Amino acid sequence: MPRNLEHIIISGFVSTEQYTSPNRGRDRVIPIDRNRNSHGNALMAQLGMAIRAFNQHSDNDFVYLEFVSEKDCLLAFDSFEDGVSGDHRFVSSKLEKVVIDGQEQRLYRACVYLNTNGISKFLKKIEAYLNPEKDSPLGNPKNKKLLNNIAAIQQATLASFWQEDEIEFPGQEEEVWWEIWLRREDTQNDAREDESIINTFLDHLIEVAERRLLFPEHIVRMVRTTARTLSTSILYSDKLAELRKPKEAADFFTGLESDDANDWVQDLKNRTINRTTNDSVIVCILDTGVNRGHPLLEDFLPEDNMDSIKSEWGTADTHSHGHGTPMAGSILYGDLTDIIQDTSNIEIFHRLESVKLIHPNNPHQPELYGAVTEEAVARAIILNPLNKRIITMAITATDGRDRGKPSSWSSAVDKIAFGEEGTSNDKSTFCVSGGNTVINYVTEYPSKNFEESIHDPGQAFNALTIGAYTLKTVIDQNIFRGATPLVNAGGMSPSNSTSLSWDNSWAIKPELVMEGGNYGIHNNGLIDPDSLRLLSIGKNFRTEPLFSFGDTSGATGMASRYAALLTSQYPALWPETIKGLLVHSANWTPEMLGNRNISELPKTELKELLRIYGYGVPDFQKAVRSANNSLTLIAQESLTPYRLDGSAVKTNDMHLHELPWPAEVLTELFDNEVSLTITLCYFIEPNPGNKQYTQSYYYQSHGLRFKMIDAGESFENFRERVNREARDEDSNGSYPGESWIVGAQIRDKGSIHKDIWKGSAAELATRNVIAINPVNGWWKTRKKLERYNNAVRYSLIISIDSPDNNIDLYTSVLNQIDISIQP
Repeated sequence: MPRNLEHIIISGFVSTEQYTSPNRGRDRVIPIDRNRNSHGNALMAQLGMAIRAFNQHSDNDFVYLEFVSEKDCLLAFDSFEDGVSGDHRFVSSKLEKVVIDGQEQRLYRACVYLNTNGISKFLKKIEAYLNPEKDSPLGNPKNKKLLNNIAAIQQATLASFWQEDEIEFPGQEEEVWWEIWLRREDTQNDAREDESIINTFLDHLIEVAERRLLFPEHIVRMVRTTARTLSTSILYSDKLAELRKPKEAADFFTGLESDDANDWVQDLKNRTINRTTNDSVIVCILDTGVNRGHPLLEDFLPEDNMDSIKSEWGTADTHSHGHGTPMAGSILYGDLTDIIQDTSNIEIFHRLESVKLIHPNNPHQPELYGAVTEEAVARAIILNPLNKRIITMAITATDGRDRGKPSSWSSAVDKIAFGEEGTSNDKSTFCVSGGNTVINYVTEYPSKNFEESIHDPGQAFNALTIGAYTLKTVIDQNIFRGATPLVNAGGMSPSNSTSLSWDNSWAIKPELVMEGGNYGIHNNGLIDPDSLRLLSIGKNFRTEPLFSFGDTSGATGMASRYAALLTSQYPALWPETIKGLLVHSANWTPEMLGNRNISELPKTELKELLRIYGYGVPDFQKAVRSANNSLTLIAQESLTPYRLDGSAVKTNDMHLHELPWPAEVLTELFDNEVSLTITLCYFIEPNPGNKQYTQSYYYQSHGLRFKMIDAGESFENFRERVNREARDEDSNGSYPGESWIVGAQIRDKGSIHKDIWKGSAAELATRNVIAINPVNGWWKTRKKLERYNNAVRYSLIISIDSPDNNIDLYTSVLNQIDISIQP
């Protein structure tokens, strides 16, 4: 379902509903009604024709067939897999979106391998379906779930394996590079498993790159040839699984002569549409200065938007290789590798500021970086006092010795983000780098990353701390023959640092990871080719207009870009909400999860996952838009967490959100699985002067927690439960009935808390009450500082997601409320 609906922003909504939890476990595959005889005989005939058509070009004892679903009907993909003998094997699937009568509908395609026995088994399934004597006790035909939703069976062609939804299948005579995904069987000793396939390619004079990637079920190779040649070779191998278009590598552009590189830059400039105004969101770069004369920067970084901590430094980028300048490129454009070779126009809605924070030949003392950062932000505010601002800083200390404990620098970052008061509008979205881990030897990865602590000031509670993962795996085999990537696609970048070594009371850091590049392994040593790095803008733009960039600096630049885009789309949203939405949208890659479902991880591994990757990789489309079957509600509220009662400071406000809820739609879905994601984000006022750092609430002004009503729990019982836990200062907030995947003991650290619930739609139908209650903080324990009457802001973000694209959760909620959706 396309994400083209704005999130719903609500305030002060109250509703209630009681419920008894249903059973779970109903299958998502719902067979449509069929005339058994006509459908079964039609499938029998189609199967025979498809087998004969495939065998016209091969005398092998196997076939590849494609099974096509009816419109918007899920296929029983698992049933195509013969887990015992492997006689028929589910190879790959595709989702095809088609528009019929103005409505987007979906077709599912399953590519299936069947050997002679597999063909026989499938024929027997159809025969049993047609035989009433095989019916279930309820009178249903056998194999109804497998067969009823199949609309057609046809021979598989090379295009059946193509996995690029937005890229057309190459022409028959077009010579291109292909990413060939081969089935992997011997995971223990697969050194020569693809040897026969490679020999086949060579026999057909196909160019083969020596690089290969290993995934749990696939070996990936790159070849250069035409579709016609490929159809006469790999299509008739029993190893083929998928075909993809290889990603373009950054080293193609950084290796260009200056004139050629400038041609690419000018083309991108011609395609860039400047949508900025004087009121635009600004990203303030605290770095080594920026060389704004670059053609891709000059329109978005006015001369008046540049400053320096010391006037004698000037405002130019004085890093030896350039740092602030490529940061600026990442913030405006993201990874240029992805867009410089495109032909479409690019719209930019945000501008830049640059405040030079450090000079390589005139460094500050480390203990003064907090003060320097405050001054830099103050200077930026003077430059543009009325604009909304994202602050980004990829400069960190050279080590992570704080291990989560607040420093003067991290406390200054918290102070800047928090603003003057808990409910003031002078708060900022502050993106900081987690700092780099330096890997010198192959054997150091990943153990050194696990040992390397997030660098100061990345431990700041209010900052959005960015780590690094990577999808980059392409290495030029002409230069590095036999080289392989150090990290599998989707895994932790070699530059990423973690919070694994921190005391458990400190915030989960990093919160997000973005592309940070990869290393390669060549002759048992590490290499760092440009193809495994981001592409950005060069400091020396006349001679080197394009520059390879990366690590956690590049990742932080791209995260800041997301924050700016999101703020431009929703100017009424607070910085707490912008940070919350990016974290809310994030998810972990299969590689991060070890190719397991998140629900399968034991709590110890789940905790480690969060301390390494935070909440994963943000999905910007999910952060910025809802869909009919993926609804996001946003509540921005304020409360006063404490009050003075006689001579004691006690907890005060608790909020109960009785949310507009698609209860009727969820009830109709019954026990189909849905997911609920909740993110609570707020900023704390730091108190680094108190030295009792073993308890985080001596540092943070306050803490907030969320709880959700249980299925079948009355509103009154829920209120009593939450109130009781709010009074119990030692409560960890855990309640087994809420059934969170992460759980309160892991998530309730720092000042952003995210969790996921999965279950039946009917069970979620009445779980529309969420409580926000305060827990301890120094505003409560440090009475003499007289903060106990202060109010604070928070953002509560709730998403309901259904895999069923025919479900409209969004309209159901809109029909219940009288609200203007704020653009």
